[in-house]
Amino acid sequence: MVWVCQRAGIEVAGFCDDAADKQTGSFAELPLLGMIEAAAARLGQNVGFHIAVGNNRARQQLAARARQVGWQPVTVQDPSAHCAPCAVIGEGSYIGIGSVVSTKTRLGSFVIINHHGTVGHDCDVADYAQICPGVRVSGGCRVGEGALLGSNAVTLPGINVGAWAVLGAGGVALRSIADGAHQVRLGAGIGGSKR
Repeated sequence: MVWVCQRAGIEVAGFCDDAADKQTGSFAELPLLGMIEAAAARLGQNVGFHIAVGNNRARQQLAARARQVGWQPVTVQDPSAHCAPCAVIGEGSYIGIGSVVSTKTRLGSFVIINHHGTVGHDCDVADYAQICPGVRVSGGCRVGEGALLGSNAVTLPGINVGAWAVLGAGGVALRSIADGAHQVRLGAGIGGSKR
């Protein structure tokens, strides 16, 4: 994350962490600032933050805590990512190296579009969703809040992936996936005919 921030010209002041062994010292030559609330007591409210945590539920909870202390979300977009001028990118989101967000697409807040992920035209990716490396979301799809699409997964055009649902690495969503469903079989054709 620090590497992409540096590539994007974003200065990183340090890291917050809840782990007892990560309250002081340094990581990647930057200071460990302790828990969010402790760091806010020292740094004040005029602070931008980005949640560099892959777990979608944890990212949701940490974002709420950072907002509670008055910090402002920062979106991180690598310079190599391509986002259509009409795409809407929500606050606190991450768009990684070589990623593409196409026309008339909307990303919610704290969304992760990881390295070389693509989101097609007219898509809606809700808050806290995660598109892992190499994922291909085809045009007209809806990805629900907190949904996870594992590395190299693919959705056919117009598919809905429900809130907090999982499409596993290498999976192909041939039909929509219900809220909370976990389709994690490697290479599975979700909703397709059985062989």
